[in-house]
Amino acid sequence: MNNLIRETTVLKTAVLGLGRIAWGFHIPRILDHAGFELAAVVDPLEERLRDAEERFHPGACHTSSEAMYAKQKPDLVVVASPTGFHKPQVLEAFDHGCDVFCDKPLALSLRETDDIIAAMQRTGRKLMVYQPHRVTAETCALKAILDGGWLGKVYLVRHSVTNFSRRSDWQAFRKHGGGMLNNYGAHYIDQFLYLNQSGFSTFKCELRAVATLGDAEDVVKAVITAENGVILDLDINMAAAQPMPPWYIAGDRGAAVYDAARQEWTLTYFEPEELARLKPQEGLAAANRAYGSGETIPWKTRVVRNQDFPDIDFYEKCWGYFAGGAPPLVPISETREVMRALAECRRDAGWDV
Repeated sequence: MNNLIRETTVLKTAVLGLGRIAWGFHIPRILDHAGFELAAVVDPLEERLRDAEERFHPGACHTSSEAMYAKQKPDLVVVASPTGFHKPQVLEAFDHGCDVFCDKPLALSLRETDDIIAAMQRTGRKLMVYQPHRVTAETCALKAILDGGWLGKVYLVRHSVTNFSRRSDWQAFRKHGGGMLNNYGAHYIDQFLYLNQSGFSTFKCELRAVATLGDAEDVVKAVITAENGVILDLDINMAAAQPMPPWYIAGDRGAAVYDAARQEWTLTYFEPEELARLKPQEGLAAANRAYGSGETIPWKTRVVRNQDFPDIDFYEKCWGYFAGGAPPLVPISETREVMRALAECRRDAGWDV
């Protein structure tokens, strides 16, 4: 990037919502990056504002966005509030001439998403959604595996995220936009879209509320087929007493499995030129009355470690887009495709869209 731009462009930034994601990620990253100034924080709870003043020393604290906009105009608004507030807060920021960095999912529904995109286009403002799984070492390592071609043509990506959690906060309730499809599914469907670089074609999904104390789903089983034919087999299970294997990637030349404890991928694959030359038997009398060809596959192994792929700084990418003129790490067209996938999964499961 242009060093002069880096030295002179500082984004006055307001954060809406002082919950877990703002407190643990957004505000610390804003304070750590020279391209951002924490100009204001907004939260209706006075005690949270006092905590923020004591710990982060923002430029100003406000109990409402209306009060904030009446006194200052930030360059960038970070929407870190619960999902149900995203649409009105994004639209309000646009109307005040501010760009927006919004937590995922962008909205409660695809219809709300389209309303936001229309407002973005109408006002000419910039918008990007926080999708941090695009930049983790785990994703970078998997991208290197897929790009390396060792597995051949990949046809299956199986991903499982498991825990046992009797969730009782706002994320446990459908009326607030809670549930694990929105909460985790938005991450992992976006991650698959980023890695596979193909839109979605078909959707099969089951949703269950099992261990949760609310009415939103804590068990998600989704099978999504991309337009290029790759299958995403996604399990999100917060009612699982035993963990499932986190990743299994299958191609026509091999497979990769992930060891979360060691944070490494083991690849098993073959080189096509090393296979025996076999001819198909179309007749009904199998040779030697045997099943299969009897060949021995010359398997190779390779280990890929996450530590060789350091995390990418999401806020550096954020600054590059909002201040430096770089393309967005998460294009709005891909955000809409993720939101469409969430809507189609709910529709197939028979839940409200």
